[in-house]
Amino acid sequence: MADRAIWLDEMSRQGKRLEADLVVRQVGIALSCVLFGVLLPFWLVFFTYLLCVGCDILQLRLQAAFAANPTRFRHALILANSTAIVAFYCLPAVFIAMIPGPLVKFAALLPLVGALLNVSIVRSIHLPMGILSSVPPALVLLWIPAHSLTDPRATHVGLAIMGGIALVGYFLACLVQNHRAHATLVAAFENANAANRAKSRFLSTMSHELRTPLNGVLGHSQLLREATDLDTARRHAAEVEAAARALRMLAEDVIDLASLSEGEIRFKPVTAAIRAELEAVAAMKLPVRGGTDLAISVEIAPEVPEFGRFDPILLRKCLTHLSAAVVSDHSSERPTRIDMRCALAPGRMDRLRITIAARGPGCAPENRVATPGGEGLANTLVRRIAEVMGARAAVLRAPDGSPVARIEVPFVMVPDPPETGAESIYGRLRVLVVDDIPTNRLIVVQMLRSLRIEAFEAESGGDALERLAIEQFDLVLLDMNMPDMDGEATFREIRAAGTDWAGIPVVALTADAAVTQREHYMALDLDGFISKPVDKRLLWAEILSAVPPPPPL
Repeated sequence: MADRAIWLDEMSRQGKRLEADLVVRQVGIALSCVLFGVLLPFWLVFFTYLLCVGCDILQLRLQAAFAANPTRFRHALILANSTAIVAFYCLPAVFIAMIPGPLVKFAALLPLVGALLNVSIVRSIHLPMGILSSVPPALVLLWIPAHSLTDPRATHVGLAIMGGIALVGYFLACLVQNHRAHATLVAAFENANAANRAKSRFLSTMSHELRTPLNGVLGHSQLLREATDLDTARRHAAEVEAAARALRMLAEDVIDLASLSEGEIRFKPVTAAIRAELEAVAAMKLPVRGGTDLAISVEIAPEVPEFGRFDPILLRKCLTHLSAAVVSDHSSERPTRIDMRCALAPGRMDRLRITIAARGPGCAPENRVATPGGEGLANTLVRRIAEVMGARAAVLRAPDGSPVARIEVPFVMVPDPPETGAESIYGRLRVLVVDDIPTNRLIVVQMLRSLRIEAFEAESGGDALERLAIEQFDLVLLDMNMPDMDGEATFREIRAAGTDWAGIPVVALTADAAVTQREHYMALDLDGFISKPVDKRLLWAEILSAVPPPPPL
């Protein structure tokens, strides 16, 4: 179906190109016939001109019929007629070539070169038409020197034939190049039009999305100015705050969408506690009407492990938008809370299913069958981020019309450290622990040694660089908050070292557990992230991720 659409589009554009070239082409044919009339009988030249004009008129009618009802038969007629036009135009050159004299033969070559030039430029949009139309002038161009093979007076006939072959080959190459260039130009034009339409849709959506919170800010600000009692003023102030939060989230959505389009948002799983991440979302204020006291409860099914590998940054973005969508689109006037439930996806041990539903007066019970709801700018962002994570997200509707959000995300369970230690998996594993506080280094080093991993210490970024230069390590656990040369500067120096150890896996080891800090560190392309206090299972999971175990023998 796609090939047929391309074929029909090429034929349409080729017809328009031939129609635009009609006047110039007929003038060129007329001037060539004047040249032919000097050497050939008038009746032959005039008959040739009539054939060319008649075929051009027929070509226009065939193209109109094809546009009305595109069939293979009409397509074949157009190709045959195009080939006939060029063949009739080249016919006088055959008779002129039979006349003795090198200059006369040169005069025969001129219309042939002109025909090949017309084919390679004007008839290159539809490649089959261009190739078939180039056959008559190419054959005549090669026949002229071959015709002289029987003439004993002719010299360098083989060289002339080789030159003709080279000239025909060059014109065919130009034909193919022009076809590709035109196809690329058309594709770029269509992409530009598609981007322009997408921009218009985006601006229309943004206009709609902006007006709601702006109306809240302006309207409640005016009512706040006119409020006479404290409770009314506080209520209007809460509405202004909610609208402002919605505007801030909308601005972040636009930035995230732009980052998604540029491929700057990537899936970066780290080892984290799922409960801590869900509770962090529950503690955030949602940009909803008067929602300062809206509670979000978190329920985690018993089968969900405490730790796992997932992307907490992208998950937070999705859950925040889904929670806001559930509350903002709720059919009742005011839900009192949001229930956020996390469980393993049915029949899957590698995916988490998180369901978000509003609860309050008029809300439906928990067991309900959902159907798909609408999609706005926030839901579009959630869907795009979910695609980056390999997740599935949707805002659904229960039979009573209330919204229910659901997202399924990839989740890798954290294995317990092996009883036999890391030696049974890696053999020898050397890890450099970089931290300016001796107690922190001692704790991590002891954890590593309990895993039967060789652990070494460095008290600063400069010390770490010196040790990496003289010793071989498999992994660096790097504290990000150090005096003088902090972890970020140390990491950049490692990657810019230009040595064999410049690509060594580096895992951030830091007390900065805030989401914004973690997002900043992961954007540096570190190989992992561990927050303090260090959990042995998290440490083991990050080692497994940063340093993949060798395949079994």
